[in-house]
Amino acid sequence: MVWNTSTGCKIILCGIFFLMIIFSVYAEDTDAEIEEAETPETNTESVAKTGISELENIISLDANFTMAALRNNGFGVGVNYERKLTDFLSIRPGIGSMVFFSEVTIVTVNLQLFFYYYPLSNGLDKLYVGLGNGFDFIIYTNDIPNDKIYSLTPVLGWKWRALRFLIIEPFVGWKFYLVKTKNYDEVDKYLNEGFQWGLNFKLLFQKLIKG
Repeated sequence: MVWNTSTGCKIILCGIFFLMIIFSVYAEDTDAEIEEAETPETNTESVAKTGISELENIISLDANFTMAALRNNGFGVGVNYERKLTDFLSIRPGIGSMVFFSEVTIVTVNLQLFFYYYPLSNGLDKLYVGLGNGFDFIIYTNDIPNDKIYSLTPVLGWKWRALRFLIIEPFVGWKFYLVKTKNYDEVDKYLNEGFQWGLNFKLLFQKLIKG
């Protein structure tokens, strides 16, 4: 497998740094939630009066990578972390990877950063509109040079808190390429350009653990 050392090191370092941020912030959030749990009556009364969700952060697997890989004889996995920044506004970084097996084995690494606006709730639920960019690094197993794709994706979706620990999220969007190299003619079918749609099921692991 041909691997560009400089590009590979950058991808690995970005991934490690990204995961360190996620888990450090998650640890802080867990401590904060434990403190809030000491006054459940106050929180319950606040939610009952305002009708507003107190959800502050969501860590979830991204099934889009898995489904895209399965459609093309491969496997993939992704993870997202969404955190409330202010009332009605959140940030959602994500990272994912896919491997495809064909006449040329392909490895992709994807980094994302989205911002979501919630007009109907100051938590992380109900209607949202968002905009984000993505960086796809595509690595091939022979002498084909690596590809780099930079994209922009507006999205529209709805997060429904079906259970205390479960969110159901239908969404639609459109993926635009801003910068694209194409050293392998078949790469387009792995990148899902254009119309996007899906249905996510997000488990709130911190709620399951507390339950």
